[in-house]
Formats: sequence, structure tokens, C-alpha cells
Amino acid sequence: MDSVSFNLDAVIDVDSELYRVELIALFKSCAINPIIASKENTLNEIKKLGENGCKQTLFITDKIEEKKLKEHELIPSIKIENLLLVDEETKDKIVDSEGLMLFGHVLSCNQEHVPHLQLMSTIRKIREKKYFGVDKCVSYGAYVHRYVLSHSDQRQWFRDALYEFIKGLSHVLGRPTDAYAQFGVEVQEELLMNAIWDANPKLQDVDRRVPIALLPQETVQVEWSFDGTYLAIGVRDAFGSFSKETVYKYLKFLFASDRKAMVRLQQEAAGAGLGLFMVLERLSSLIITVTPHKTTEVIAILNLTTSPKAFTRKQRSFQFFSI
Repeated sequence: MDSVSFNLDAVIDVDSELYRVELIALFKSCAINPIIASKENTLNEIKKLGENGCKQTLFITDKIEEKKLKEHELIPSIKIENLLLVDEETKDKIVDSEGLMLFGHVLSCNQEHVPHLQLMSTIRKIREKKYFGVDKCVSYGAYVHRYVLSHSDQRQWFRDALYEFIKGLSHVLGRPTDAYAQFGVEVQEELLMNAIWDANPKLQDVDRRVPIALLPQETVQVEWSFDGTYLAIGVRDAFGSFSKETVYKYLKFLFASDRKAMVRLQQEAAGAGLGLFMVLERLSSLIITVTPHKTTEVIAILNLTTSPKAFTRKQRSFQFFSI
């Protein structure tokens, strides 16, 4: 085990006994010591870890209790990674809570519990302290295509190139991929619009029909990767202006119960850099990683084995990391 990942434990405080059993097995498989805690003893369990030399721990919960979270922050001897799990059962207690701001990691799913693969990916990121890059979101060894956009006019090249890339995957999947290609292009275009204009304070009010060259410190990184099932499209800007408050809106949209609710949330978000609502319902997962005032990366994942017609009815997830 490398030096940055030693002595990592997990304090688990979830209501569902079945989910607790799943999480214990999952963390043991990752060589992490899972400790079951509750309202009465989480603080003591974390203090014990610190006293025993643990430098970093995961605190995993499916509810928001601000008083307890703030007490945890007052333990100086241990770094606590607060990780919130949100699913269909717990969403109503969470999406309107200000306490969401106390979590550095939020994993959510619009149906059953957060998939284990997402949790494993999150554990790996925290352990290795490597949060950015589409390689974390696809199977190990999948090739990553990496580009840099330095002028707004290059969006056309990215549209054409991604369309051809996804269309070419028909030979791998054994069926036409034109519909996937169109979805992928729409997603990438939304990500690029956000990264070029919305993220940059100097360009938020600029007419987007006017071509603009980006300064070296304003360039946008674009990544694609396909592992045989999942296509990951990642766009990274150099501003880190994505706010935690916006997480509320994404969670509400993810769990919107009907089309009318989705449309209402889209209208409320108009002009706020939240055009991703237009494509979120077609994704398998949307992952946003932010280093405030420095970097925002948005990764959209499409399951290319799912019928395009079933996109809006399938399981979708949202992940947010504040680093």
C-alpha cells in the first residue's frame, strides 16, 4: 500500500441495516477498516481513531445532522472526509438541507442505493488524492483521448470529431451508434459552453456568437474515453467557479418525479449556467469535481449498451467532489 493511502478507516452511519452490511463488505474488500457508528457514538469513534494514530478517515452517512458534522470538524488530530449517500429513500431529507454544504463528497442515485462501483471509484480517489480525469470513471486501461481548446471556433471541430468517434464505435457494439453520437455531441457542447463562458467571470456576459480566443490560462481541456460499455466525456476549466449551492439544483432535478417538475427546474435555472439539465436525464452519471477558484471538471458518462429510447427511464447518478 502506498504512503498516501495508509491507515484509512471508514466510520459508517446509515439507517438501513442491509445497506450497512453491504458497506462493511465493500470497505473490507478495499482493505479499509469499517466502524459502525450512530448518533450517540460517531464523535467518540472518530476521536478514538485520531488517538490511535489514524490520520484520515471517511465518515459515511445517508443523512445530514449539522450539529454532529460541526463537532467532527473540531477534532484537530484527524482529517475527516465527509461523504453523503443520497438515494430515492433519503432524498426528501437532504435536497433542501443547508447542511449539504458540510460535505466534500456527495454521491446520489435516482433509484436504489448508490452503485458499488461509484463508491469504489470514490474510495480510490480519496486514497490516492487524485480526483480529476476521465480515467477514474472507466475501466482500468481504457485509452483516454485528450485535447485542449483555445478558441471558441474549435467547438465545431470537437462536434464533428466526437460524432465520428462515437459513430465508429458501432463496430465494437455491433449496431448503429448514430443516436448515441448525437446525444454525445449535445452533452459535449453544453460542457464546452459552460467551460468557455459561464465559468469565466470575464466572459459570462459576452455575446457568444462572437468568436473569442482564450488566453493560455483560460484554455479548456477535453477528454474522451470508452471502455466497451461506458463513454466518458470530460471538460475541465481553470476557474473553479462551480458553487456547492448549485448541487441542490442538480439533486432536485435528478430526483424530479415527473416531466413537469423537470421543466420547472430547467426554467428556474435559465441563465444560471445550468444548461446541463437539458442533457442530465440522458446520462448514466454526471460527475463534478471542483477545486474552488482553481479548477472545475465535469464528466458526463453515457452507457452505450442502453437503448437510446430508454435513456430517460434508467438509473442515473450524480457525484460532486469539493477538493
